[in-house]
Order: sequence, then C-alpha cells, then structure tokens
Amino acid sequence: MLVEWEDSAQPISSWRYLNDVPALNVVECVSVGWMVGKNDSVIMLAPNIGDCKNGEGAQGSGFIRIPQAAITRMVKLEESISSDDLLSHPDLTRKQQVS
Repeated sequence: MLVEWEDSAQPISSWRYLNDVPALNVVECVSVGWMVGKNDSVIMLAPNIGDCKNGEGAQGSGFIRIPQAAITRMVKLEESISSDDLLSHPDLTRKQQVS
C-alpha cells in the first residue's frame, strides 16, 4: 500500500520573534508498506515483513500509524512478479562475466 498523508512540521525549539515565524506549511509524506491494521481512526503499515510463509510466526518491523484524517490518497500496489520468481529468474541469478 502506498499512502500519501500530511504531518505537522517538527517543532522549532529556539526562541524566535513573532515577525519571523516559520512558514505555515504541512509536511507532505509518502509511506509504503503492508497494511497490518486499520480502524476508523488510524491505519498501520509495516514496511518490513519477515518469515512471512510461517503463518503465526510472521514478523514485521518499522510499524507506522497514520491517522485516517491525515491521509490524502491511498494506492493499492500490485505485485508484478513474486519474490520466488524473482530469486529464480535466470538473468538475476547468473553470475556476470567480467571482461
């Protein structure tokens, strides 16, 4: 899943004059990962999945929770070639000759 969303900018900790405040912009973000959770308030993506063929033993890392209200667009990504096919593809597994 590809998710475009808006976030607040990092707070500026130093004192500034009010006539020199930062621009009033949101931070436009893009996150990609497997959707591993969703409710009315938030979605959760995991960009890294391990041991995924192990059913109950599958693992994830890098979880990010994105508020539904911040999401501007979601795109379901389609896998064009399976990872097993990719690993066994002759052009990718053959050792390249050095001339």
